[in-house]
Amino acid sequence: MDTKFLPQPKQLTFDQGTLTFTPHTRIVLSPSVAPQALLYAQMLQQAICTHAGLCPALGRGESQTGDITLSIDTAQTVGHYTLSVCTTGISLVAADDEALCNAVQTLIQLVQQHGAMVPCLHIADFPNLAHRGYYQDCSRGRVPTLGYLKRVADLLCRYKINEWQLYIEHTYLFRNLSEAWRDDTPLTADDILELDAYCAARHIELVPSLSSFGHMYKILSTKTCCDLCELPDSEKIPFSYTYAGSHHTLNVSNPNVVDFIKSLIDEYRPLFRSKKFNICADETFDLGKGRSKELADQLGEKALYVQHVKALCEYLVEQGCTPMFWGDIMWRFPQSCAELPKETICLNWGYLPNQRENEIRDIAASGITQYACPGVCGWNRWFPLYHNAYSNIRAMCHHAHKYNAIGLLNTDWGDYAHINDPRLTIPGILYGAAFGWNAQPIEFDELNRTVSRIGYGDTSEQLMGSLADLADHEIFDWQHAVNWIEGDSNRRAELLAELDFSLVEQANAAIRSALDRVLACSSTLPAGEKEIISIASITAESVLLWNEIGCWINGEQAPNFELAERLEHWYALYLQQWRQVSREGGLHHLTALIASYADLLRGRHIA
Repeated sequence: MDTKFLPQPKQLTFDQGTLTFTPHTRIVLSPSVAPQALLYAQMLQQAICTHAGLCPALGRGESQTGDITLSIDTAQTVGHYTLSVCTTGISLVAADDEALCNAVQTLIQLVQQHGAMVPCLHIADFPNLAHRGYYQDCSRGRVPTLGYLKRVADLLCRYKINEWQLYIEHTYLFRNLSEAWRDDTPLTADDILELDAYCAARHIELVPSLSSFGHMYKILSTKTCCDLCELPDSEKIPFSYTYAGSHHTLNVSNPNVVDFIKSLIDEYRPLFRSKKFNICADETFDLGKGRSKELADQLGEKALYVQHVKALCEYLVEQGCTPMFWGDIMWRFPQSCAELPKETICLNWGYLPNQRENEIRDIAASGITQYACPGVCGWNRWFPLYHNAYSNIRAMCHHAHKYNAIGLLNTDWGDYAHINDPRLTIPGILYGAAFGWNAQPIEFDELNRTVSRIGYGDTSEQLMGSLADLADHEIFDWQHAVNWIEGDSNRRAELLAELDFSLVEQANAAIRSALDRVLACSSTLPAGEKEIISIASITAESVLLWNEIGCWINGEQAPNFELAERLEHWYALYLQQWRQVSREGGLHHLTALIASYADLLRGRHIA
């Protein structure tokens, strides 16, 4: 039986026969089901209308032959559900409301593949990790539209991801930080409140996440807040992606710093029904190197770091919250975890394909609770490195189970303008869904076939493999492109020396070949669900174009008006694609950078 599920259920057995939906089929909510389950019944109703061509009525009470029955059995273990299809009807029985929602998502995938005649089967299922999360950058260039955020919430629900964090630096409309967001398009309280309610109805815990130590460049570059910055004169330094990615950090020797962050927490936290709060506190690159150097020399950088994190965690615990923080700094001295409140959760990240277990092992030994945090590997790339993402997520989930981590938080960053289209990281999200729910390994090619069929409705099951073949051909990659245009002559020479432009012809040929295979899948995708074709096409052009620009820079650099025009026409298409899912965000900086390259191609001098 060629039936796929994502994530794969724990127990799945097929029986003889099929159940055929009829115009008289009903979706019946049993008396044990809470009122909020109406939403799941409506999801199922819509799926049957779309994929089977029939529209079953909804009902509550006792079911009859041929009906689909949703019910709760509290005798089951929390999180467990069963799904049984027989010739006389379908039964979904769950231990709780969230498990019932998950059961419905599984049945929707069955209907998606078989339409009005679904095979008889029995599924018994439950998650391996209770907390299965996705972490989305909303600060480094892209601020998603509310419509797209709701679309992501629907995706997370469909694949049983039950936790979601939006990474915020300056892109929330804080009342007293207008200087930081005045040239951006920040999320508002209205947005967060509406999204939080939308997520809660789908059993997704929307967890607030806010930079509160490092990575506060935009806020600490304002005249309003520059006195809180570790580095003096932060407000006088012109913007560059290279600089902004590494600075700024709070000056923890300033007695006003903790109260400043508390005020941001007090404004932001009440918008969420979650009792978790992620203070981030990662990559504090400037700590002890400026205004707090004297104190760092006296007490040590470790003490400064732990003191600040501890103060914020204790404050959150006083508010009845569970603090979370990124573990990259604390891993250097895991024994200090004992100084934090016992409720604190360490978010332990690592993004290598063969990511070692050391960090998770050592934090586990410290006794603190932790999540394992892999990544979709899309940042600083036009196409995500899908194979790297698969390997990384698989490895980190293995470490999570080995060292009793309680959750998975799959990260999706947007360094250097967030040029990667967020819709291209959906496969990485689904890889996280697969391994977060079911610890049983599934091989890369098989998982990609499942993603193709279930995630995209591709009956050929070739789409995802072809998308994966588009990855890893970026010779003049985006990080080098940004660093080169922002660097001085010496830095530019160093950057070019790191790249082998003799590989461009082969790389571009591979891109064109893989894109042809993606385009061939357009006939096997459902009508109205082919946007991935356009996204892949424009993104493939991005790679081809920037590889050529890199070759031109590395060559004699005679003016090339044709290449400049191609760059500008491509960027017009790119902007259309951007605005489908994102607000203007940081586009003004990105547009200035693209214009600098176009000017350079025409022979204008660039400082």
